[in-house]
Amino acid sequence: MTTFKTLVKTTLTPIALCLSLAIVAPAIAKKGHHQPHDGMRQILSELSLTDTQKQDIKQILKQNREDRELYSTDGKSLKTDMRSLIQSSEWDEEAVETAIAQRQVLMQQKALQRATNKNQVWNLLTATQQAEFVTQLETRKAKHEEKSSERKEKRKGKGKHKGNMLKRLDLTEEQLAAVKTIKTAEKESAETIRAKLKNFKQAEQSLIQSTEFKAETWEALNSEYQSDFVAMALLKTKSKHDIWNTLTPEQQALAMEKTEKCKGKKGAKKGNKKNRQESV
Repeated sequence: MTTFKTLVKTTLTPIALCLSLAIVAPAIAKKGHHQPHDGMRQILSELSLTDTQKQDIKQILKQNREDRELYSTDGKSLKTDMRSLIQSSEWDEEAVETAIAQRQVLMQQKALQRATNKNQVWNLLTATQQAEFVTQLETRKAKHEEKSSERKEKRKGKGKHKGNMLKRLDLTEEQLAAVKTIKTAEKESAETIRAKLKNFKQAEQSLIQSTEFKAETWEALNSEYQSDFVAMALLKTKSKHDIWNTLTPEQQALAMEKTEKCKGKKGAKKGNKKNRQESV
């Protein structure tokens, strides 16, 4: 029982992350190249902006939201295709690579547009505001890393809520051990790639915070790291597929039920967030 409890504490949380069953964006997972969470809007709201700056920035951010919506339909279709590949009994690497390549094209378009819009906002700021923006950004990053470390420590000692929720899948000790092995292997293989993609993020930030932002320069930088984006996506997808196939049909059905409920909650949160973003 001691071994089983240890496996529950160390493995159930990774399972929760994996059972979303949708392809994770390549690059620095959900916080890097494709879906940055740098608190840009929050930082802007704390700067002493003029009314003209506020109006111009609001317009840029609104355009950015509209641009994202243009890709939403294609994005959903690609996610559906990838989910089917993840949930198949056999691993089809060629088909997965094709799906990832298609998704990469779409995500590159979105990322370029977002970087362009960020650069436009950056160049609306005065030198003093830019310096304050950078200071606040670094402060937020430091706080985020500190909170992330604290959450990891708490999960080591607790994790009770998530554990109870996932126990409904009735995972056996053998299943938990298998999942832990899969996640450990993924983590070790991803370390080198994450280091490279961190460099990409830093280089992209320098481009955004320049007076002359060129799409060709951004595209060249993106192309330089494209193989790493694909490698990360392939690695995560294979891990999801392997974990999915450790589950019984009954557990898979229950996992899908949980995923659909999670989607509904996320959809409601997105709707509320969109309403709050109507003003800078």
